[in-house]
Parts: sequence; structure tokens; C-alpha cells
Amino acid sequence: MTKKRVDLHIHTNASDGTWGVKELIDEVLKKDIRFFSITDHDDISNVKEMLNHDLDDKLNFLKGVEISSSLDGIEFHITAYNYDIDNKELNNLLKSNRKTRDDFNKKIIRYFEKVNNLKLLNQYNEYKHEHKRGGWKSLNFLIDKRLVTDLNDFFVKVSNMEAAMTFLHPKKVVEIVHQANGFAFLAHPASYFKKKFLSKDYLRQFATMGIDGLEAYSPYLDDLVDADYYVDFCQNNNLMFSAGSDCHGDFIEERKVGKPNVFLEDINIDKIID
Repeated sequence: MTKKRVDLHIHTNASDGTWGVKELIDEVLKKDIRFFSITDHDDISNVKEMLNHDLDDKLNFLKGVEISSSLDGIEFHITAYNYDIDNKELNNLLKSNRKTRDDFNKKIIRYFEKVNNLKLLNQYNEYKHEHKRGGWKSLNFLIDKRLVTDLNDFFVKVSNMEAAMTFLHPKKVVEIVHQANGFAFLAHPASYFKKKFLSKDYLRQFATMGIDGLEAYSPYLDDLVDADYYVDFCQNNNLMFSAGSDCHGDFIEERKVGKPNVFLEDINIDKIID
């Protein structure tokens, strides 16, 4: 029996990745990935486009989206799968989150105006962000203005603002996903504390909130065997567990589609694909 490779966390140019739908299809076919999902940040436009494509018979596409939430001053990401794409409350949540990001990006530009004694906001408003570059508008605008050198420099300088975006509590996000008949997973739990294991206290909190699963396998693990920590928690708490690369196309080189190398037999998404 052929093992089926999976990648359930991929970004496209609808958020901060570089690939369009056709490029993504080419890549998953090239890497022999059988189950894949588009999980753009708070955006499902390329999910809708993918649904209009006649896919190769060996490809299985799951509707996905990565939704931002806030807990204890930390931005936690909830990946939702196989939701009702027309659900009004879900679409309103995604729209609200995109506005929060847009407003925060303008706050970043105002901060750079103040620090550098420059007038930037009008130029920023007129700036045309090329989605195929990956990233987002404020990042690429500041790179083009030579006010930051790269992604890391951007985050270092923005951290000096001592400000952050605030989103809905994850419990409310999970409720909205469920109302849309979708399944909610905590994305890349290994990422939130610099590759340290997310504590059992946090994992239990998310389980209490009604989360359906964890993204046990992700590029943020120091070693693939570390996924066992999350797999064991899921198995002991009747949760599903998934795998994803958090690939952004060519924008973040170290996150390659299909990495970590995980197969359908290694994960548990039975309720989603039944």
C-alpha cells in the first residue's frame, strides 16, 4: 500500500506566501503530497480558487485557514479545516482579523515615521504590495524604503514599539469554527515559546476550550521525535493530531513544503476525512 504524504499547513499569496494556486498544485505533485491544505492567515480566497480546480485524482484537498487569537498577551493560531466556506460568522471573524492586521501595519508605519523623522503614511497608503514577493505590505514597504533590511530586522525594530495586536480569545474562535461545522486545531504548539514544549497547563486549557486537535508535527520541533509529546497528549485526551510545514513558498526558505516528512498513517484526522 502506498503511504500518503501530508502537509496541512501551507500559505499562498493570499496572505504572506509567494505561490498562487497553480504553483502550489505543481509543488505538491512534485513532492508527492497526497493530502494538503491551504491555511492562509485569516483569508480563504485561494481556498475558494482551489475548489474550482480539477485536481489530479491522487490529490486530496482540505479547506483550511489559520485564524489569529489572543490569550495571555500571546498570539495563538487556530487552524480550521473543512468548515462551511459561506458561514457568515466565520467570514466576519476573518474580515475583522484582517482589519486588525491592516490597522496595526499603519501603526507600524507611524512608529517608523516618528523614529526616523519622516513622512511615510501617504506613501504607504499608495504603495502597491506585490503578493508574489511574500510577506506583507508594511514589511516590503519598509524594506523598499531601506528602513529595515529583512524579516528579522523588521521584527526586532517593531518589537521596540511595545505594542501588539489583540484578537478574540481562542475559545470564541473555536466556537465560531464549530458553528461553521469545521474542526479547530492549535497550530504549531512548539512555536510559541522558542521551540520549548508548550506546557501541559496550556494544552489542557485548549482542550477545555473544545479544540479538536493539535498540529503535533511542525518545523518548529528540534527533533521529529519531540512530536511524541503532543501525540501522547492527544491520544490521552481524545484529540486528533496533524502535520504541517508552515511553508510560505519562497518567502521563508527554511520552511519547505512537505517538511517535516509525515504520512497520513502517522497522524489522526479521521473525523475530518470521513
